[in-house]
Formats: sequence, structure tokens, C-alpha cells
Amino acid sequence: MNWIKDLSERLKEWGARKENINPFILGMACVVGCCAGFGAFLLKRAIHYVAVFAHWMMHKAPMTWDHAEWWLLVLPLAGILLAVAYQKWISKANMVHSTEHIKAYLAQKNYDIPTRMTIDPIAACGITLGFGGSAGAEGPIAYAGAAVGSKLGRVFGFDTNMLRVMIGIGAGAGIAGIFKSPIAGVLFTLEVLRMNMAAIPVTALILASVCASVTCYAFTGTHLYLPYNLGETESLGMHWVVLLGIFCGIYSLLYNWITASMQRFFKGRKRQWVAWVSGGLIAGGILFLFPSMYGEGYPEMTKLINGNQGDILNGGLLAVPLSDTARFLWVLALLLVLKALATVCSNSAGGVAGSFAPTLFAGAVAGTLFALLAHHWLGVELPASLCAMIAMGGAFAGIVKAPVMSIFLISEMTGATEYILPIGVCAIVSFALVRGVGALTPPKAPQKPNPQQPNNQTTKQPNNPNNLTTNDH
Repeated sequence: MNWIKDLSERLKEWGARKENINPFILGMACVVGCCAGFGAFLLKRAIHYVAVFAHWMMHKAPMTWDHAEWWLLVLPLAGILLAVAYQKWISKANMVHSTEHIKAYLAQKNYDIPTRMTIDPIAACGITLGFGGSAGAEGPIAYAGAAVGSKLGRVFGFDTNMLRVMIGIGAGAGIAGIFKSPIAGVLFTLEVLRMNMAAIPVTALILASVCASVTCYAFTGTHLYLPYNLGETESLGMHWVVLLGIFCGIYSLLYNWITASMQRFFKGRKRQWVAWVSGGLIAGGILFLFPSMYGEGYPEMTKLINGNQGDILNGGLLAVPLSDTARFLWVLALLLVLKALATVCSNSAGGVAGSFAPTLFAGAVAGTLFALLAHHWLGVELPASLCAMIAMGGAFAGIVKAPVMSIFLISEMTGATEYILPIGVCAIVSFALVRGVGALTPPKAPQKPNPQQPNNQTTKQPNNPNNLTTNDH
């Protein structure tokens, strides 16, 4: 192992020279990107194999019910409890709402993310989603990528400013890998984490995001997660795009209200086990009604944007054929509302998961509902598949409040770059509506600053194993 130490010291000396600083940073960005991309692949595999194991238990374990689907009632609860156990006794760190932990590290100017965070969020998220959690994998992989960047920066003796940059590079690379979307990874760091970067760090961020995407492609294949196969065979008038954006904005307000209300409920429980059990049972009940909410939901989203609207309600207790239009619309609207509830229960009651993929799922359902309502009430034939794809951008922009990221994320994930204009219009309209309503809402009373936290931040310490619920969004 001495040769590794010698090589590390030589690299430090080479990178410390003034003329080598920029190439050294770009080289480290490539390493971080490749590690984050491989981490994204590991997370996808972990979710898959845990789900396979969970389904095997559903069908092979002794049962007292007639149908294995009844186990869907308790699978999310098992996932949340296992994730909580992992956090409390193995990781000994709180990883709920991972993106908020990254923001807390940056705000507190604490750039020393523990090394074990490179793998712990991946394991805990694999458990949560593999056992039926209805959420995404983005926050945990961003956290793992940020930890990789922090670790490499500390190993090679970067100063505090460059450590901050390395955390942003790692987080963006994680997002780029999990979505196979390099531009989305760059915009996550700049728009969601709101990090200010100079030219060379931005170049390094772009390079890391590209390396992460290419690495994930190398391990998983070149297929898109949400391929849009209809091409330019469909079109939608711009006035309908604007109305769809308003519809997505209104739904985003409802989604955010449900999320904030449930987070307050979970945080307000004096006994944490009440939050864990109630969240798991609520998520399980919703999953029992709508099995299509299992995990991230990419197969169902792909069906919606390619014209298979009738399959979204198949297999559940509330299965309704598309031919029964009135009932189908009511049940689809119920699914749209319950998606927000299932997501917040999966990623705020103790489970470790992200919140980006659920907004895409909700957007696809919202666009489908919009098109079917237009036909049922107004007699107007709108392409439901195109509405579903465009509405994914609208819902993401309104819920995550990242309109630019939503535009490029949908374009890259679907491959439908020819529709970037309507996606952009829908996203901007939705975002503007949400921000406009937010500006009219009276601001909350300012909290007293906590002198024990840097910069008067009110966010809880990033690694507090004694608190597994949070009110951060």
C-alpha cells in the first residue's frame, strides 16, 4: 500500500503548483463523476434486488390471506422500519431528506462530510424504495456524490473554498448519473443547491456530470429511462400548453401543501415510532389501492407518455377500465392526490429517498388527466401522451421550484428535444403561478437565531442520529 501513498503525495505536489491547479481540479472532477456514476448504478441495482427479494417474500412466505397483494399493505412499513434501523444502529446518522443535509453542510461551512456517507445513503435508499416506498433515488445519490467530493478534496488537501466546490460537483454528478442527464446534474448544483461558481469550477461540474452519465450508461446500457417513441407525430396548441401549465401550477400548490402538512405531522410526534408506523401504514394503504406507485414509477411514466393510459389503474383495488370514462377520471384524480401523500410518507417518516421522480410521476398523471378532462367536458381531442410528457416539466418546476432544470431534465430523459419549447412554456407558467401565490402568502414569523449553529441557520445538524424526521422540504 506504500505505492498508493507515494502516488497520492506526488499528485498533491503536482496539483499544488500554480500552473497545474486547473488541470488538477478538472482531473479530480472526472474521478468524482465516475465514482458518482458508479454509485448511481449501484443504487439502481440495490433497489431492483431488494424489490425482487420483497416480492419473493410476498409469494413464498407463510400467509393468512388469499392473495399476495395484501402484503403491499405492510411492505412500505417494513422498508421504513428497516431504513430507520440502518440509520440508528449501523450508519448512526440521520439521512432523511438528503438534499437538505447537503444544503446544511454548505450553509454551516462544514465541508467535512463523513466518508461512510458515500455508501450509507445508497443502502438506506435501496431498502426504502425496494420495499415499496413511493419516492425517488435522487437525494441519497446526491448526498453520496457530495461525500465522494468531500473525501477526495480532503485527501488531496484542498482549501475550504475548493472543498465547497467539490461537494457541489459530487452532488451534481450524482444527479447526472441517476437520471443519465448531465445538464440536469449541472443545473441541480446551480439552481437547487444555489451554489455560486466561477468559470473553472463550472467547467469541472460539467465534466463531472458528463463522466457520471457516461459511467452509468456504460453499466446500464444506452436506453433512456423515459423514452418518448411517438416523435413528431403529435402537436399541442400553445394556448393549451399555457392552460396545462396553470393546471400543473394549481396541482403543485396542492402537492406542496400536502407535503408541508404531513411533514409537520411527522415532526410533531413526541414518540418517533408513531411517525414511522403511521407513515408506513399510510404508504402501504395507498400502495394497496394503486400498485403502480411502487418505487420510482418509471415503467408507468413510460406507458403514460406513450399512449397507454389505461394501464395506470390496473392491478389495484380501484382498478377501472378506461372505457368507464367518468369513474376512470375520478380514480385518476384520487391517484394524483394520493401520490403526494404516499411520497411524503415514504421520504419524511423515516425512510431515505428523494422527491424528484415522484414529481415526474405526478406530472405524467396530471397531464393525462388534463387531456381526458378536456375530451370529457369540452369534447376537445388532445394528445394525452404529449400532455403527460409536457406536464412532467410543469409539475417538476412548480413542486421543486427549478424551472430550468425541469426543461432540460425532461428533454434529456425522454429524448424528445423537439418539444423543448412547450415543455419550457408549461414549466415557466407553473413556476410563475406557484411563486406568485407564494408571494401573496404572509411570511412566517422569523425564528430566533441559534448561536450554536453557524450563520444563524435553523436547520438541524446534518448528522443527528437521534432525530429521524424533519420539516425540511
